[in-house]
Amino acid sequence: MCGILFLAVFMNGFEAAGYQTCLGSIGKDFALNEAGMGMLASVQLIAGLIAPLAFGPLADRLGKKQMLAAFLAIEAAAGAGLVFCTGYRIFAAGIFLIGLCVSTIQYVSIAALADLFPVSGSRKIGWITGFYSFGAVTAPLACGYGLEHGTSWKILFGVLSITAAAELAAVLFFRFSPRESQMNGEKQVSGGKWMLSGILLLCAVMFVYVGYENGFAFFITPYLTDTLKADHAYIALSLFWLAMIPSRILCGYFSHRNRQILLAASLGAAVLSFAIGTTGNGAAAIALCLPLGFFCGAVYPSVLTRSLDFAGGKTATATGMITAATGLGGASVTALTGVLSQQAGLKPAMLSLAGFSVADIVLALLLLAYRSNNKKEACCK
Repeated sequence: MCGILFLAVFMNGFEAAGYQTCLGSIGKDFALNEAGMGMLASVQLIAGLIAPLAFGPLADRLGKKQMLAAFLAIEAAAGAGLVFCTGYRIFAAGIFLIGLCVSTIQYVSIAALADLFPVSGSRKIGWITGFYSFGAVTAPLACGYGLEHGTSWKILFGVLSITAAAELAAVLFFRFSPRESQMNGEKQVSGGKWMLSGILLLCAVMFVYVGYENGFAFFITPYLTDTLKADHAYIALSLFWLAMIPSRILCGYFSHRNRQILLAASLGAAVLSFAIGTTGNGAAAIALCLPLGFFCGAVYPSVLTRSLDFAGGKTATATGMITAATGLGGASVTALTGVLSQQAGLKPAMLSLAGFSVADIVLALLLLAYRSNNKKEACCK
């Protein structure tokens, strides 16, 4: 079961980073400027917002297996459609469907992992988010190399379609029943009561973080290439995602420190973002993407493990709400970054993203205060 779910999330990362890498080539094929590419990038992210709002509670009621099977089938068909599409509008419709599928597969896989492994799920959440990063590392290298040697961006969606079909067969074959039982003295991954205010605070963290991350990831390559004149700029995106792998795995093993990790990650990401936006050296900016990825990588698993304390057993609903916030942040901030890049230039756009990331520091501090207040309330009772 871990292998199936890890592969599904790996392919989500592969598609996301592959799309980011290929966006420039896609834009050229459809004669789009920076603002147009930003809007096209936001189409998938808008779908990522809609999917968990529409289908999140359904996964808790109808079952994770059924939801995964349905959306893997849609993803396989949509990927095949993009391989043969010839027009901008058809591409936008296809990438919207891909966005619905990627978002749903993401939050349902993570929720299923928490349900299937009620004892070790926190550690496995670190691993599964690490596999997302692993896919995101692989895609820029593969797609960047292929584009430099004349390969079409359509191969990305062909690979996605074939893999989704294989995953669908595996999901239909296996039973989605718990692989662990709670023993005496062992803590369940998800427990307690539903706490909407805590989930909404985590949603705010992810709105800011994913808005920043997507704006950065979609425009770091043009920034390095056009503004800093760096060679092999696509390597920066791979370094960014590469550093997330150990970061996310470590977060799984230190999940009991998720509040402190979230604060440190937000501080580090903001400082390094300003450094990348102010440096005039392309090689230095590429090198800084490695530690930036390490700090950024800690945000997502820390938020997910913290959400289990607030979910009250409704893992898919909680994860779906957080995923919706990621879609909203990613879509809006990416589109605004594209418009700002078009009007003011890529450097001001990168600096504005760095400034936006500071908001997560404030939210991380609020989460620390939220925990303290809850403790006091529990003591009084």
